[in-house]
Amino acid sequence: MAQNMRSAQICAFIFFAVSPVVSDIPKCTADNMGDNPFCIPPDYNKDVIPASDGPLEVFVDIFIFEVSKINDIALTMTFELYFDLMWEESRFIINSTSPKWGADGSFMGSTNFVKSLWLPDIQIFKCKQFKKREIVTDVAGLILWNDRKLLYTVSTEVVVDCPMKFSAYPLDHQSCKFLVGSYIHDNTQIAFNGRFRHDIENQRAQQYMINCTELQPEDTVIYWANRTYCQTGFQVDLVRRRTPVLLQVYLPSGLFVVVSWISFIVPPEVVPGRMALLVTLFLVLVNIFNSVTANAPKAEGLTAVETWVVSCIIHVFSVLAEYAVILKIIQSEKRRDAKSRRAFLKALNNVNGSALLHKPPPPQRNLVGRMIRRDIGVCSNPAEELFETDPLYGSDQNNSQGEAAIKAEAAAAAVKQQKELERQWSTQQRDNRCVREKIQMAYERVDRIALYMFPLAFVIFNILYWTYYLLVVNIFGLSLF
Repeated sequence: MAQNMRSAQICAFIFFAVSPVVSDIPKCTADNMGDNPFCIPPDYNKDVIPASDGPLEVFVDIFIFEVSKINDIALTMTFELYFDLMWEESRFIINSTSPKWGADGSFMGSTNFVKSLWLPDIQIFKCKQFKKREIVTDVAGLILWNDRKLLYTVSTEVVVDCPMKFSAYPLDHQSCKFLVGSYIHDNTQIAFNGRFRHDIENQRAQQYMINCTELQPEDTVIYWANRTYCQTGFQVDLVRRRTPVLLQVYLPSGLFVVVSWISFIVPPEVVPGRMALLVTLFLVLVNIFNSVTANAPKAEGLTAVETWVVSCIIHVFSVLAEYAVILKIIQSEKRRDAKSRRAFLKALNNVNGSALLHKPPPPQRNLVGRMIRRDIGVCSNPAEELFETDPLYGSDQNNSQGEAAIKAEAAAAAVKQQKELERQWSTQQRDNRCVREKIQMAYERVDRIALYMFPLAFVIFNILYWTYYLLVVNIFGLSLF
């Protein structure tokens, strides 16, 4: 059975190969038509537009299989479609009695007839490529009706330019037009009208939601060189699918901004923890910005997603700058405290040096040691310490009363001087503690204010951002960048 079918195919191929191919449409008159269903007169001129009452009506029927590609970089759209043209060829001679007419009054003509017929000079506005499909021959057809209507249909891939604006990317809406008209004949010679259909169910997924709509009335005519041309077609409205970019860019970067607010509750003294958190967030956002810039389509200025990421970077940088101010305050306070300590110890050493130069009583020579012991928590009575640490001032019963009086006077002077220095040191320490407490309260207040100010600023930014890009840019078509 299979061998018989194969033999039949070979025989059919040989038959068609040796059979003469009719490549021209038959020419005849009404008197010698024979059994031809139609023919053209011998004086038919394919360079002359068919005669008609008024402009010749050309009907354009477009069936869109799918929008197969939308190229944001090249600014093009690729359509897979059937492209049908129908008009009346008034010069045909019709043999209405021919049995070759179909039940609906149609006749399937050969595509070889096309080169012998007048065809409208079709122009697709901003068309970059019109590619007819071809297998063995062109995937095309020619149908004639007995009322002289002629249909030429072709399966094709059409690439057209689409002027896209990406200032609102990825929150953008785009609108492209597929316009069909005549290149040379104005609306007094050819009038176009038509229809379109789109196979939504079999449309492949794209980065846009696609909706084909009717043209606006102002799009059906074009004025050029003081002439008016008629055109037809359809409009493609594109709304970008936002979910991928929202999940890949907006959500992570927004969460990084929220995480940066956690640094306000980290004690400023924990420098490694707080600094590592903010610097890491800053670097990650810079990396996201580089990735977005590389993948986003080009616009006149910043796109919406680039504006968002830059704002997040500025926000985290501001948090980092706020912490830098706090660190500067803490550093300044520590330097001032160390400076005051050095000044006091220098004054203390000067007093002790002067006392030694004039050979003061021994208690003065042990003054610094006693103050150091007091600072580390060892308490002692100055008078007792004086007599315990200096053997010259013991309770020797053999000393005379004059020596005892001198010792007592020297001890009293030493105790008085020590108390005065201790008072000054205590006053200095108390003042330093007060300053430190005030500074600590100051930077804690800065952190508290920042904890409320930065989230509020981010909320206000979001309100302005989404209002601008969803309403002002997409609906009113205005752009500030």
